[in-house]
Amino acid sequence: LRWFVQNGGCLIAVGSANGLDGLFGIRTVGKLREAWLRFAQPHPIGNGLQSSLHVFGGVRVQGKSEVQVIAHAVNREGDVIGDGIILRPIGQGMAVFIAPDIVHSVAHIQQGIAVTKDGLPAPDGSAPINDGILKTEDGHVLDWERDRTVMGCGTGNAKPEPRNPKPLWTFFGQPIADELRALLLQVIFFSAQQKRLPLPMLWYWHNGLTAIGLISHDTDGNDPELGQELLSVVKGLGIATTWCILYPGGYPPSLYRSIAEAGCEIAVHYDAYTGTPLTTWSKRNLAVQHQWLKDMTGFAAFSNKNHYTRWEGRLDFYRWCEELGIRAEQSKGPSKRGTVGFLFGGSHPWRPLDDERGRPRFLEVTAINLFSQDLVSDETPPEGYFHPAIVPAKVGEWLMRQTVRMGGVAHFLFHPSHVRRFGTVKALERLVALGHEMGMEWWTSQQVADWLKQRRATQQKVHQRCDGQNSHWVWVLNAPTPLKRATLLILLSDSETTAQAKRTVYGFPFAQRIETLGASFELPLPCGVRSNFWGVT
Repeated sequence: LRWFVQNGGCLIAVGSANGLDGLFGIRTVGKLREAWLRFAQPHPIGNGLQSSLHVFGGVRVQGKSEVQVIAHAVNREGDVIGDGIILRPIGQGMAVFIAPDIVHSVAHIQQGIAVTKDGLPAPDGSAPINDGILKTEDGHVLDWERDRTVMGCGTGNAKPEPRNPKPLWTFFGQPIADELRALLLQVIFFSAQQKRLPLPMLWYWHNGLTAIGLISHDTDGNDPELGQELLSVVKGLGIATTWCILYPGGYPPSLYRSIAEAGCEIAVHYDAYTGTPLTTWSKRNLAVQHQWLKDMTGFAAFSNKNHYTRWEGRLDFYRWCEELGIRAEQSKGPSKRGTVGFLFGGSHPWRPLDDERGRPRFLEVTAINLFSQDLVSDETPPEGYFHPAIVPAKVGEWLMRQTVRMGGVAHFLFHPSHVRRFGTVKALERLVALGHEMGMEWWTSQQVADWLKQRRATQQKVHQRCDGQNSHWVWVLNAPTPLKRATLLILLSDSETTAQAKRTVYGFPFAQRIETLGASFELPLPCGVRSNFWGVT
């Protein structure tokens, strides 16, 4: 490894030096249980990251005199407890050491801890999650004080305090897990850029989209008149949404047909909250409700969201979903105003990592985090109007912008039962319009999961080919099923210019092409010479 680095290679280690302290220029002094990353100086690694960068696991290290410290690890009080990211030039190459276990941190934030009892409430009273109802919030691991955002939201949509006429909202406003992913990618991009490697990347979404929007509806009460009213609003907006149907009762068959004809998705709204024999927490009851909806509609639901975000255990529910063929799960989200936002770390869909039964494996379920329930417009409501559960549209717009910055999925819930509540329809209309303005499309949860499965199935290789005395690099992509209008990116160095579309990804410049991928698709990669195919010099 030392020979590799000295001769121009870039070596990156995450969470452990594996006995290579000397190579990385560090001294390991202990284990890292929990910390936050704080950047020591401006650098391409860390550029644009805004969150607290809460991390779990890894090692505590001290860099030696010959290294460059990019970030420190700090404790809850803000005291430095070690060096977090370290760069060390060696010969013609470079060694990069990331002390926190970034990969474990992302999985831990997303999956949380097992829910066996009420979680601890927020100290400021904004999230009384100790309500005797086991739910996803009870398993979250983020910090109430260091990991939340405070925002002033005007008047009318939050109850002002006697000495604070301008209400404040405290919520999880930064996508910490998304930023930890981005940090790891920034290290890779920076290392490749130092070697002028034209690193290829298949972007998350098709057609160069910045992000995806998802609107879901939980049919609490199953009032067909209110359901039809909200469906008319959705059709007027020209989007497809996901309708989570609550057992028992449901809607009349004619409304199901109307929902399907509008291009919307019909999903399960699993009830383990009400407490009747068939609405308690069990795999059997999930199967019963899943079959009930199939009998009512004629097809098996692809997606689910739990009523009142009910949850028990850690990964059991995802295993149940996998067994039943439920491929998208939306329950990880808030039921209280103080847990709105990126409670489980971010906007990117993720697959649960089953690390509890033998060899770890990713479950065939796509988890899509929920941000908020029932936004309302920022207009001044009628005098005396106040509802403790409503969320100001300004908070939703903030979460949308953060999602676009990270390239994820912005998921908001609008109940049909609230369609006539003051400001709800206007908030939905504004949210959809803002998404279009920011380069998003609005999909169903099934569309999101199906696209990501296709993208994940695409195999990629880079080959070096020789034509006589010349050699060149070729990016080969094999998509088992056609991946329509896929977004292909190639990393540029600072000195390169491009005649093709150009975009910035996590602070780094990329050339962009839109192509439909099939069984075998090849692109030449520029290697410091003119390539008309990419338009890069």
